[in-house]
Amino acid sequence: MAEPAPDELSRLRAEIDRLDDAVVDLLLERIAVVRRIAEVKTNATGLALRPSREADLIRRLTARAAPALPPAALTRMWRELLAATTRLQTPFKVAVLDDPAQPHVTTLARDQFGTTTPLTMVETAYQGFRLIANGEAELLVVPAPTEDSYWWRQVTPTLIDSPLRVVGRLPFCPADTDDAAPVPGALVLGTLLAEPSSADLTLLAIETDLNLSRARLRDLIAAGGVDLVSLVALRDLQPESAFFLAEVAGMGEVVQAGLGQAFAPLRERLLRLDVLGSYPRPLGVIADSSDSDA
Repeated sequence: MAEPAPDELSRLRAEIDRLDDAVVDLLLERIAVVRRIAEVKTNATGLALRPSREADLIRRLTARAAPALPPAALTRMWRELLAATTRLQTPFKVAVLDDPAQPHVTTLARDQFGTTTPLTMVETAYQGFRLIANGEAELLVVPAPTEDSYWWRQVTPTLIDSPLRVVGRLPFCPADTDDAAPVPGALVLGTLLAEPSSADLTLLAIETDLNLSRARLRDLIAAGGVDLVSLVALRDLQPESAFFLAEVAGMGEVVQAGLGQAFAPLRERLLRLDVLGSYPRPLGVIADSSDSDA
């Protein structure tokens, strides 16, 4: 392929410079609007974080930019922008569970909340809960539950009885890679009010007697008209009951009502059905199709 003529190359580089200047001018215009919003909301309380609005914004922009710009690249740029402009309205701090075995949690938190948002490392989820209760952090990022996450079994009852809820799942847009392995995830906890977006998920805590199998539980969830995304059995060293975290499509109250009817015939075997939070559905998340009873 022939090299472009020097004059043409100079012209194209000048065009890029012009576009870069225009992008910055538009960013400054956007920041001015954000500052105006902050002035209008002078008497408002609470964080300016709006996970549902941010999710729908990224969904719209990634669809608009496809296929020329990969969704992960655009998401990364806009997450940085959203974090910076949100902090112009209400500064916030994020606590992160620092697990040496799961360093991806800190990376996901930084990708989601930007390079300028203060991150505080905590050794336990309870320490993060205290930071939020004391006003030293507004959000807590923790590893998503897995079958060997014994601490999730211990933390879940506390989470049910507290004002904290799951308000996000990370990453919202997984990176484009050739690796077939699933991307390790994280959950965001906070006291934000749940607002519906164009597509949402709900995390449920389900406790049953030991004789109710995972396959039977899947059947009951399907009978409730609910799409199951993931189902994790929380292990206990001396189990007296079976404890599951089920991630399903839809918002909390509607989901809980549907499952309450589906579980009605086995009510005596159902010890708990609690909503741990509802949050925007990440891009690329599909329903669980496993029939394993492991």
